[in-house]
Amino acid sequence: MKLVKTLCASALVAAATLVAPTLSMAEEINLKYHAYTGKGPSNLATRWFMDEVEKRSDGKVKFTRIFGGALGKLSGQPENIKVGAFDMGEFSPVYNPGLFPLANVTSLPFMTENPMAHVQAGHDLFQTPAVEAEFTAMNQKYLFPGQWGSIQLLSHDPIRTIADLKSAKIRAHGGAAEILKELDITVYGIPWGELPAAAERRVVTAAIIGAPADAYAFGFGEIFSYWDDVDWFYFPMPVSMNLDTWNALPDDVKAVIEEVRDETVAQARNLLEEAEVEAVAALKEQTEIVKLDEAEQAKMQGVRDAAWQSWVEAREADGLAGQAVLDDFLKLLKEHGG
Repeated sequence: MKLVKTLCASALVAAATLVAPTLSMAEEINLKYHAYTGKGPSNLATRWFMDEVEKRSDGKVKFTRIFGGALGKLSGQPENIKVGAFDMGEFSPVYNPGLFPLANVTSLPFMTENPMAHVQAGHDLFQTPAVEAEFTAMNQKYLFPGQWGSIQLLSHDPIRTIADLKSAKIRAHGGAAEILKELDITVYGIPWGELPAAAERRVVTAAIIGAPADAYAFGFGEIFSYWDDVDWFYFPMPVSMNLDTWNALPDDVKAVIEEVRDETVAQARNLLEEAEVEAVAALKEQTEIVKLDEAEQAKMQGVRDAAWQSWVEAREADGLAGQAVLDDFLKLLKEHGG
């Protein structure tokens, strides 16, 4: 964080005999924000948040906004925030499960069909002592959910049964990978940037990815022929700030940020859904919607429970409160209507 002093010389002399000057008297605060990608669905909420903080602080807080991943990839965001390479950014526990093993409960499969409940429950969970401690350990102040997008299946061939899933070569991560592993299905961990070419060459024949917004934006509707628009899981994308930066902020600025962050929770999902209107219409034109048969989807619920239990056991094996955190999250989901 860069503090640019704006006091004139006479005010500096006067200030020497008074208490420390307030923000309105003394300083402009510049906060550096880094996006791992260009302007798009993944940072809609953060751009809204920054605009509101600047406005409500009467321009005293300014964000330097760096888009396009110039300072690193998504997987590098937590470490870069930790060391202060930039003050604020999005990241995902899905890409950093070793750093955020408990926060990653939010990526488990088929937890709810209510994305708004999921994002609100995630916001609450990240402020519980056990999960907040993961942010603190990374020298971060958790702020609010970012994109929190739906993860859905697109494929070259129609997938209506679990047998169809087993015959496909599927790119997946997060909760989708967890449930596929329970089915003994090999998961292809192809990086996002390499996925379009891999899909076109049929290195993978299906992908469980951000959709509809990202799938449309990156041309997957023109690559795949079929689309299952059921949400397998929701991709957690918290936004956090370097903890040293946060601690150095004046109390009045913290108050503005706290006010805006709470409003951003619902706004994040609303902005994404507005952006998805065009994507949904386009994908319906580009692909045929095909889902798992009802009986097959019912079988997946049993596999889902096994995937949840495997997640708990892995956390408990590492000495972490996996069951307690899962129970907390399910309780929060229910409280929010999920």
